[in-house]
Amino acid sequence: MKRNSDFAMIKSGFFNGIFWGGRIGENMSEKSKVLVVDDKQVERVMMKRILSGTYEVIEAENGKEAFEILYERSTEITAVLLDIVMPEYDGYYFLERYHKAQMYQAIPVIVLTMEIDIETEIKCLGMGAWDFIRKPYDVDVVRFRLKNVIGSSSQNISKALKYRAEYDILTGIYNKTNMFQATSAMLERYPDRHFAFVRMDIEKFQLINSFFGMSAGDMLLKYIADLLICAVRNRSDVTFGRMDADIFCFCVSYENTKELVESFDKMRDILSRYPLDFDIVPIFGVYLIAGKKITPDHMYDRANLAAKHCKGNYIRNYAFYTRQMSQEIEKEQRIVNSMKSALESHEFVVFYQPKYGLSDNQIAGAEALVRWKHPERGMISPGEFIPVFERNGFITKLDYYVWEQTCIQLRKWMDERKNPLPISVNLSRVSLYNKDIVNVICNLVDSYRIPRRLFQVELTESAYNTNPKAVQDMMQRLREEGFYILMDDFGSGYSSLNVLKDIVVDVLKMDMKFFAGDDREGRGENIMAAVIRMAKWLNMPVVAEGVERIEQVEFLRSIGCEYVQGYYFAKPMPVEEYEKLQFDRPHAERKKETERLVDIDSLWTPASQLESLFLNAKQGVAVYEYGKEQIEIIRVNNAYYEVFGYQNISQKKDIFQGIPKRYHKRILDAFFYTADKGRETQCEFSRKNEAGEEIFISLKLYDVGIVGNKHIIYGVFLNVTEPKQLEWELEKYRLLLSGKTKDREMEQEKEQSEE
Repeated sequence: MKRNSDFAMIKSGFFNGIFWGGRIGENMSEKSKVLVVDDKQVERVMMKRILSGTYEVIEAENGKEAFEILYERSTEITAVLLDIVMPEYDGYYFLERYHKAQMYQAIPVIVLTMEIDIETEIKCLGMGAWDFIRKPYDVDVVRFRLKNVIGSSSQNISKALKYRAEYDILTGIYNKTNMFQATSAMLERYPDRHFAFVRMDIEKFQLINSFFGMSAGDMLLKYIADLLICAVRNRSDVTFGRMDADIFCFCVSYENTKELVESFDKMRDILSRYPLDFDIVPIFGVYLIAGKKITPDHMYDRANLAAKHCKGNYIRNYAFYTRQMSQEIEKEQRIVNSMKSALESHEFVVFYQPKYGLSDNQIAGAEALVRWKHPERGMISPGEFIPVFERNGFITKLDYYVWEQTCIQLRKWMDERKNPLPISVNLSRVSLYNKDIVNVICNLVDSYRIPRRLFQVELTESAYNTNPKAVQDMMQRLREEGFYILMDDFGSGYSSLNVLKDIVVDVLKMDMKFFAGDDREGRGENIMAAVIRMAKWLNMPVVAEGVERIEQVEFLRSIGCEYVQGYYFAKPMPVEEYEKLQFDRPHAERKKETERLVDIDSLWTPASQLESLFLNAKQGVAVYEYGKEQIEIIRVNNAYYEVFGYQNISQKKDIFQGIPKRYHKRILDAFFYTADKGRETQCEFSRKNEAGEEIFISLKLYDVGIVGNKHIIYGVFLNVTEPKQLEWELEKYRLLLSGKTKDREMEQEKEQSEE
């Protein structure tokens, strides 16, 4: 980002003219150079004679030639004398270009004209002209007016230089030097007050410049400066200024730290509403001034350490300086100092952790994971350097390195006529801000001629929460290009279900943290089972990460999890070991320490054959969860609705709705026996349909398996109303013949009263 608006002038060499041979500090033995622009040679000769004693005259026949001279010698030209009427590039066109070119505006222009009226004068002044000289020339008038404009130009330059020495050009607030001086004076003025020195910057600000342009970054910096001005208006116990780039500092008195934290939260809330498709997070590093003898420079250094400590923390965006921070920052700095050379020397290596299918215990693919083999420190943990790289933006280069190494390896296997399995790579939240990231990935994969199905992309759920709109667009484009998308760490966020509602992914990855050893009630297990069931309804396979124990494997099999990844099966390994595992020997089936309790997949997978039978069965079918005498319908088929005449499962929380009380225990006993013995159980009961008519049902129950601490029970309904009524008619006729009809009628009345 350009830090000040005068960078274009610096680039043009304007300031070189100021300090090295220009108008301020110039060698007075040399004559100032004046550019005379007129198409008539006689006019140029006349002006040259008038000025030759004091100035060196440079001639140009038209505006075009004048601009060519200015471009080459702008640091030498002291003033321009410009004729209006010229055949090519007349004076008006020259002034128009002059007015737009900031690099030339410090050079005064005097218009030469035969006749001058109010309209011409206004037009020329509006286009940047400094003064007018009427033809034919008066020698004294020419000399005095030229001297005056050159003098005014020098004064303006002096004022500009003084302003630049004290203020930040872009924002108009104090620069670093002036802010530090004002802070020292304020601390002396209020010796009895408590002050905090705060350093503020914007998380990943460099990405705003990269993805939205420097003008967007400049607008944000001006906005922040305006916020600071408004916040401290009419206060004498506050100083603030812009240090550099996106770094602002302010020193403010405070009563307690809670007051400071509230102000940080307020600033974050305001910036979160800034109209830019970017999550703008201000970072605050705070040094509570302990002694007034410490200089503002040292205050800034300590606030800077605190700010670095909280970078990348998306929950808390502020930190107070402690002595322990210095050691941590020194360690981090060693990592930063060696990261570029490490990448160039290929110290970063890619390891592969296999994923296994639980149905056959065979490798189904792998995840590419980066490791740092430092020549002196040995293997550096990713947890040590990844957060550092995310904070300083280097992670984008590391991402690309891993992607390319993965492509190289896949290409090698394919050239060797092997049949590699898909490899998934991680996409950091920082890389998401690159609007061209989809093209980058596509071009990389295509350059190595890698089929899209072999190169899968993993994205964490927290990354989606950082910038939902950008992630949605990116994932949609990647899927349209033929890539598989894996949602990593699903369930770690606060709105995981909303994530699934808003975006479409191909695979979910869940961490085994839900399978906690101290979870006696089995809540975590039930959550995992529910998520897997939901994923199957959405036709998304699930990979369980962090699988380390046999009981975890058993549980995952029982709830229908398709894939696992973790130390129980394989640790992340170098490419040589992974090759041996995948290619050098057959996929020997791992010894099954446990048998799969039930093929739960068949109940939930939309693509399964049983799914088709389930939906198209002529008999009513329902799937129940049963545990601790609690029964809940979790799924029914179309025929179920036809049996009872309902359009939805209104009785989902109470399956006994519409069923007489005399049947409740009978149904509970049937479920208990089915779950306890694992055998088919049958019972009959009556129930009212949607029209209020009593129908009689025969229910057969089958034990499917255990999910968490609940049994999955499969129920088949048969409407037996007609045969039941026929049976009663026959029974009634038999009783009539035997003379016992009244006794039967009394029994029926008693049954109805019990309802």
